[in-house]
Formats: sequence, structure tokens, C-alpha cells
Amino acid sequence: MITHETQFRVPYGDVDRMGFFYHSHYVELFDMGRTELMRSIGLSNAEIEAGGVMLPVLKVEVEYRNPAYYDDLLTVRTTLREMPGVRIKFDYEVLRENGERITTGAVTLAFMHAGTKSACRPPKVLLERLAPFFV
Repeated sequence: MITHETQFRVPYGDVDRMGFFYHSHYVELFDMGRTELMRSIGLSNAEIEAGGVMLPVLKVEVEYRNPAYYDDLLTVRTTLREMPGVRIKFDYEVLRENGERITTGAVTLAFMHAGTKSACRPPKVLLERLAPFFV
């Protein structure tokens, strides 16, 4: 299992008329968390794509517990619990600065050959970088 934390401060332009961090932006936070987890193992999404593999989203789950507000410092905790196969699932927790969990979720993606649009195994380099976390 591997977990990575990324911080994000809610900008004024991302709150709705109620003063809440707009609901769809949480999915963007999830993407940010996944991207930073991948960078933490030395592999960017751009490198995976350059190798001819795309990662389309298959499923997004979000549970809103409490709202975030303008200027809140949020921590996005991203966890990969299993080695990927044809699919890869990331779990997320969004925490307020005081540690309060405000949102949880998960995103499942598939590995796909860019040219043929068919399912494929994860790139070997990704499996090698993840292997130490799943011993």
C-alpha cells in the first residue's frame, strides 16, 4: 500500500453562492492527489502517456461529509491499496487543517493502448516503481 498527501488552499473563485467549495472541484482534487502520488514514485502521467498507455476514468465515487470554505487549507490523502491489473483504483480522503475528514472518494481508471483503444496491462515501469510498497 502507498499513501501520499498533497495540500491545497481553497481559492475564492472555487466557492459557490453558499460559500462552500464547489462539489465538482473535489474530483479535481482527486486528480491532483493521484498525479502527485505518481510523481512521488518518480513517474508522471505524461511519461505513461508517452509510452502509449492512456488512463480513462471508469468510475468516480464521492461522499460529501462537511463542506470546505474559502481559504481552508485542505490535505488530499491518496491511497493505492492494491497493485494494479488492467484497472487501478485510488482512494481519497480530504481533510481540513484540523484533521477533520470532510470528503472521501475513489476513482477507478483503466489502462488502455492509446492507438487501439483496447485494455492493456500496466506499464512495466509503473509496476516496478510500485513493487516496493506491496511487499
